[in-house]
Amino acid sequence: MVTRQKIIRIGFLISSIALIYGYLLYNKEHTEFDKLEAVAEFSSVEFNQFVSALKPEEVGGLNDKVYSVNGNVESVFDMGIILEGGIVCTTIDSTSLGLEVGEQALIKGRFVSYDELFGEVRLDHVVAL
Repeated sequence: MVTRQKIIRIGFLISSIALIYGYLLYNKEHTEFDKLEAVAEFSSVEFNQFVSALKPEEVGGLNDKVYSVNGNVESVFDMGIILEGGIVCTTIDSTSLGLEVGEQALIKGRFVSYDELFGEVRLDHVVAL
């Protein structure tokens, strides 16, 4: 009987802690990357060359920083665009940036990753400037 009461109390304690943690996590302020200033500005080809020259552990230092990139639009898809030089840009809410293929674009977005297999730099939370 005593063991059963201990198990019930421990379960109640763990459940209470989980609910409090979930509530605090849910109400945490989120960063609006589209409103942050760009750390640096690059042309699309220069940015890809810069990131591809970094070692994998150095690329991690670029994460969650906002960069401004300009270049020609190579492709347009549902969730964003691809700039020449392999810069894949996705918007936060899948809206169109209003850019056409071949058009010169100046965008700002958060660095997500570098795909070594395809040689692509991925940006999200992208907005056209």
